Amino acid sequence: MGRSVIARQDGDDYQAKFFWLKACCLNQSHTRVKKVAWELDGTFGFDDVVVYYEPAIKDWSTGTNIAEEYFQVKFHVDHDRGFTWQAFMEPEFIGAKQDSLLQRLYKIYLKDPIKFANCRYYIINTWGLDHSNDLKNLLNNIGGIRFQVLFTGGEKSKYGEIRKAWKEHLKMGSDDELKAVLASLRIKHSYDDEQRLRENLNNSLLLSGLKPIPADQLSGKYGDLIQKLHKTGRNIFTKDEILEICRQEELLAEVQEARQEDAFVIGVRSFQRGAETLELEVHTIACFLHCFSGRFLLEEYAEMEYIKLELERVAQEAISSKKRIFVHLDTHLSIALLLGYHMDSKYGGLDITVVQKTFSGKLQWRAEAEKIREYQEPLWIVEEQAFSNEGSDIALTISVTHDIRTPVNAYIQEMLPNVSRSIDFIISPKTGPVSIKDANHIMAAIGDLIGTVRSRRYGLSAKGQLHLFIAAPNALAFYLGQRIKPLGKVTLYEFDFENEREGGYHPIITIP
Repeated sequence: MGRSVIARQDGDDYQAKFFWLKACCLNQSHTRVKKVAWELDGTFGFDDVVVYYEPAIKDWSTGTNIAEEYFQVKFHVDHDRGFTWQAFMEPEFIGAKQDSLLQRLYKIYLKDPIKFANCRYYIINTWGLDHSNDLKNLLNNIGGIRFQVLFTGGEKSKYGEIRKAWKEHLKMGSDDELKAVLASLRIKHSYDDEQRLRENLNNSLLLSGLKPIPADQLSGKYGDLIQKLHKTGRNIFTKDEILEICRQEELLAEVQEARQEDAFVIGVRSFQRGAETLELEVHTIACFLHCFSGRFLLEEYAEMEYIKLELERVAQEAISSKKRIFVHLDTHLSIALLLGYHMDSKYGGLDITVVQKTFSGKLQWRAEAEKIREYQEPLWIVEEQAFSNEGSDIALTISVTHDIRTPVNAYIQEMLPNVSRSIDFIISPKTGPVSIKDANHIMAAIGDLIGTVRSRRYGLSAKGQLHLFIAAPNALAFYLGQRIKPLGKVTLYEFDFENEREGGYHPIITIP
C-alpha cells in the first residue's frame, strides 16, 4: 500500500476520533452542545467537524457569545513543516491548490460578517510552530492572534510588514477588516498525536456513557461508524440521535464516575497539554490559557487582577457547595499557590482532594490528620546563607523535585539587592520526582516549614518581605498557599524553563 494511501487513512481515522471527542459533549449538559456535524458543506476549509451551541457559550478571551465552532482537522505522519505567518498565505501548506488559509477564512467572512463574529474557526494540526518565525510572538496560548502585537508599529516595522502582506494577499486595505477576519481564527498547532487523542477520547466516551476503545485493539467501531453514516447522507447529529445510533451499535455503557457522587470538582488550567477536556471532568473551571504566552503572563494580564478574581470565584463556588472538594491543577505553580491562598484553613471543615499528576498517573491526594502525624522529623534539611546585600528581605527556597539553591543564589546576587539572607529547605532524605509520598507528607512538611521560617525570620529581626522559589509538585504549592498568610508579604518566582526570556527566574505574583 502506497504511503499516500496510508497517510490519508491515518488522517481519516484521526479526524473521526476528533469528531467523537466533540460528539461526547452532547451527553454532557454543561457543555451546551446542541448538535455536532461531520464533513458539512458550506464552510469550505473549516468543514471537517462543526459544533453548535444552544445557548451560546462565552469565548474565554473576549467574552463574545459563540454559537458555532468550525474545525479543520489535519494529521501529519511527520514534522516536515512548521507554522509561519507566511504559511497563512500558502495554499499548499493546508494541502490546497488554490485558496490559502486566509483566503478561505475571508470568503466565509464576506458571506455574513455578523454571523462570522459569533463563530470560531479552528485549525487542528499536528505540525508545530516554526520557532524562528515571528508568528511565535503573534499567537496566544489558545491559538488566537494577539492584536496588541500585530497592530503595533508602522507599516515598515516588523509586524507592520506582516499586516501589509496579509492585507495585500486578501486584497483589502483596512486594518479594521483584517482584525474582524482574524478575530475568529484559532490555530491549534502541535495538537495531540494519535495516542494522546485516543486517550482523551476514551476519557470522554466514559464520561458520556459510551464504551471506550479497548487498549488491546488496533481500532474501534467509532471511526468506521461515522464514515458509514456519512455515506448514507447523515452528518448532523443531536444527543438523542447519537445515543440511539450507539445503542443500535451496542456502544452504550454505564457512566463510570471517576469521583464520589457528592463531591464538588473544580479545575484550574493554564497549560493545554493533557488538559484539553478538563471542562468535561469538573463542575466549574478557571481557564487561563488566553492569559499566557508559554510560561509567562501576557502584558494585559500582568497585574493578575483577572486571574485573582477567577480563582476567588471558583474557590467560593467550591466552599459554598458544602461538599467534599476535588481540585484539578493543570497550571503554573504560582496559580496553584494562589488558589490555595483563597481556600485557606480558616474556613475549617474543607475536605479537599488534589488530583496530582505523577509518573504513576493521576493520584488523589487527600490529607488525613491522624496520618499526618506519622511523618516524623527531620522532614527537611535546612540551611541558611548570608549575602553581602544590605536589606531586610529574606529568600526562601523549597527544593523538592530538584535542588534549586545554586541558580537561586545567582539570581539573588544579580537581581535582589534587598535580600540579606536565604533560608533553604531541601526535602529529606533527597530531592527527586518521587520525594513526596502523598498529601499527608506534604502537610507534615509544610507545617514544619512554616514553623521554622517564622522562628528563624524573627530571630533575624527581618521585617521585609519573603522572596519564594519552589521546585515541587503543584499539590505542595496549593497546600502551602492555604497556610502562607502567617509569613506576611510573599513574592513567588517561576523559572523560565523554555528560555523564552533569556532563562532564569522571574517574579510572577505577590500576596497579599
